[in-house]
Amino acid sequence: MLRKANLILSITSIPERVELFLSNLHWLAEQTVQSRVTVIWLGSEYFSDSRRQYLSVRFPLPADIEIRYRPDLGPHTKLLYALKEFDNLPIVTADDDILYPPFWLEELYASFQSAPQYVHCFRAHEMRITPNGHLAPYLSWNWLAPGIRGPSRLLFPTGTSGVIYPATALSKQVFDVEVMRALCPTSDDIWFKAMSLLNRTLVQKVRTESLEFPQIDGSERRVLWRTNVEQNDVQLHRVFHHYGLYDYLF
Repeated sequence: MLRKANLILSITSIPERVELFLSNLHWLAEQTVQSRVTVIWLGSEYFSDSRRQYLSVRFPLPADIEIRYRPDLGPHTKLLYALKEFDNLPIVTADDDILYPPFWLEELYASFQSAPQYVHCFRAHEMRITPNGHLAPYLSWNWLAPGIRGPSRLLFPTGTSGVIYPATALSKQVFDVEVMRALCPTSDDIWFKAMSLLNRTLVQKVRTESLEFPQIDGSERRVLWRTNVEQNDVQLHRVFHHYGLYDYLF
């Protein structure tokens, strides 16, 4: 019998991709360690009662995987509701367009258990600071942080390969949805990194080298990636200045 890890696996999807995601969910059953429960958060305003019923019939899920419908918060949906509804357990976030290998959750959880005070991830960049003490442009960072495991405040987790957040890792200001929407509406990675800095939580990679996992065919991540990169510097600037985060980097 597979070992159950005392954590929550939290994922969100969008109407245009949810069926593709659910039809490729076999990777979850193949994990060598299973989460206590997996929650798939879907925007309640986008799914009518008939669409919800269709999904439940077309994609029957085991008892430890459930769909919860909540008001959409964009990409931030994958963590914010889990933080509210499971406030005493570590939470692992995953993306809906990635096929995670069988060792993925076991290694992530083992890394967390070895140092439960840190945020842990498989993939991260190292932020670079300019001579005048500000963030360098996003695309000039130390991409994938080769050879650097951490822990470090300068490591910036990217959610695509999975991140585990201890229950106390993030500032309670993470729930300031109006501020979030004003400062970084399209980048959950930036928002959650800012909230970990406010709590002075360090980041550690599972391995010294970042890992990237295969995408589900047809998910069109490349288009979304280009859009997000163009907006990252603007959103980083807003968040860092609003919260004075430069003081927390050192």
